[in-house]
Amino acid sequence: MGGNGGKRIGIKDVAEAAGVSITTVSHALSGKGRLPESTRERVRAVASELGYVPHPAARSLAIGRTGLIATVVSAPANAAIAFTEIDYYVDLLNAATRTALERESALVIAPSTAGEETWGRLPLDGVIVIDPADDDATIPMLRARGVPMVFVGRDRHGAAEDLVVQNDRRAATVSVLDHLRDAGADRPAVLSFRTAESFTADCIEAYRTWCDANGVAPLVRTDDLAATVSPDEVRALAEGFLDEPQRPDAVFCLYERLAVELLPVARDRGVRVPQDLLVATISELGRARHAEPPITTLEVEQDTLGAVAAELLCDVLDGVPATSVLDVPTRLTVRASTERG
Repeated sequence: MGGNGGKRIGIKDVAEAAGVSITTVSHALSGKGRLPESTRERVRAVASELGYVPHPAARSLAIGRTGLIATVVSAPANAAIAFTEIDYYVDLLNAATRTALERESALVIAPSTAGEETWGRLPLDGVIVIDPADDDATIPMLRARGVPMVFVGRDRHGAAEDLVVQNDRRAATVSVLDHLRDAGADRPAVLSFRTAESFTADCIEAYRTWCDANGVAPLVRTDDLAATVSPDEVRALAEGFLDEPQRPDAVFCLYERLAVELLPVARDRGVRVPQDLLVATISELGRARHAEPPITTLEVEQDTLGAVAAELLCDVLDGVPATSVLDVPTRLTVRASTERG
């Protein structure tokens, strides 16, 4: 067999070489139909010998899939997120894309501003929703359409059966707070932008629980600011935090931008880091390690989050039973901002 002079081998060629119908070839290669196993094996052997590769579109039609999945970075209403400038999102999306390709699916990145018309015309098999925000209209719209979804971070208004890939938020927060305590802190605080998604809310809840268990008066400073505010507004938030009547001796910033911009404010006020104030944050921008001093970070392993989310969605689309919530461990990287003496 073989030797077709460079001609693309089609399903008809396989059928003729194997002495069966085109339908039989289709069923043998797709796993459908009722065929003797010996026939399936013979057809597959012939197809392999001829070098037959099913056309992607034809294969998708055979299994009832388009081979297209989407990711969307969730956002509150009227909030524009330049996620391509944030290491967390870039790394997560790259990992999800690689994993989807390994599972023979193409991944498209939908803008957080996509409306119902855009989602309605996309022939999607499923969607990965990253950091579902409280009032993102995309999520209920996709739920109403019955589109299979995997969430990176739980939807605070979601259902118990939602498929969620996330960090173990309680363990992550406790690891940071225990480190700050062991580094000499007596009064660790939390500094954050406005809470719009579950990660921030879960970290704050875990912080309050830790404070109760350790006899610490909690201090959570958030103000009513979104993560897209101006540098002047961020500076004002940092100044207000440092001007607390009983200023904490340590802070866990739930956004890296806050930690990075807190440092110059502290210097202006004569507050030394780490001698007077220990500073830790969550790694998302990639700037903390280049700050002065370099800032201790909680690594949320966004590569793993993206890969696991894509793997989970592909499993669901393939009919593989899925676990409702998958926790991805975090890792603490200690730097000079929390090292005294």
